[in-house]
Amino acid sequence: MVNLKQLSRPLVLLYFLVAYVLICFGVWTGYQITSLNKAFDAVIEKERTVYKYEGLNPDKVFESPTYKEEESKYRGTLAFILFQGGIFIIIFMAATYYLHTGFNYEIMLNRQQRNFLLSITHELKSPIAGIKLGLETLHKRGTLDRDVQKRLINNSMKDAERLQGLVENLLMAAKIDNQSMTPAEDEVNLSYLLTENVNKIKETIAQGRVIDVAILPDVYVQGDRSALISIVVNLVENALKYSPASMPIEVSLQANGNTALLKVADLGGGIPDKEKPKIFKKFYRIGNEDTRKTKGTGLGLFLVKQLTALHKGTIRITDNQPHGSVFTVALPCEVIPEDEEPHFVSPLNEAAQV
Repeated sequence: MVNLKQLSRPLVLLYFLVAYVLICFGVWTGYQITSLNKAFDAVIEKERTVYKYEGLNPDKVFESPTYKEEESKYRGTLAFILFQGGIFIIIFMAATYYLHTGFNYEIMLNRQQRNFLLSITHELKSPIAGIKLGLETLHKRGTLDRDVQKRLINNSMKDAERLQGLVENLLMAAKIDNQSMTPAEDEVNLSYLLTENVNKIKETIAQGRVIDVAILPDVYVQGDRSALISIVVNLVENALKYSPASMPIEVSLQANGNTALLKVADLGGGIPDKEKPKIFKKFYRIGNEDTRKTKGTGLGLFLVKQLTALHKGTIRITDNQPHGSVFTVALPCEVIPEDEEPHFVSPLNEAAQV
């Protein structure tokens, strides 16, 4: 990977080159206009001398056809110089802008990739270390109580599932980049899938957290089961990461005509308006990478956006009340029963009233 200093050096050289070219162009343009003025003045002075020699009024030269012809040539040449200069400046500044933008993009991408490698290294080391510790304990201490053995095995299984999820995210991101992601077109019970995976999250990374669930039953969508699981898991994990442990999050599934609406709401710090268009970019994470405490790879919301688009759906983010964010995924439905939407009392509303 290219070092950031190596990327910034050509950018500095670009600035010096731009300044040098503009100075040279200004000097050249000034010289051309000065030369043109001198040539025009010389012609007029020559005509005035002829008028004086012939005993005519020199000021009458400005009314002569010769003066008007020379003035027309002068104005045409001056306009041509200024036109050429203007075209050059426009093309040069456009090229400079695209070079500047390209270098800055490469620097930003390099920084994000570097931070991604640091994050993914940490994310991969944690479950691997947990699995290794559990297996070493079982191997070295074969006389452990049955309950202790079950607990170690369960912890190892959870770490293995976490590791599998990270690897699947990386593979999906690679397939999306290569445009080789072709989702299946199965009829998936989104209600069951959502319930199943939220329950798994409650048992693993969300132990002790309140997740309020309101899911309309028997909502079916046409799509890829693994991709839909990735959308659900990444949205819920994102809400858990960026909201206080004391605050609940809300997961709901509703139906609006032939559209399934999956909503994940939190009471975290929220997302500034200027950041909202950026959060779905690959590797992008809000805030300073050096001071950020939350874990993450910057792939979660990128995958949610891309996988939703592959399923011909949309995603939008809005501000929650009194604070936080609401992510809404809209997917076309195959089957929507005519049952009424479930009624529930949301802990988010209760927290807002406190």
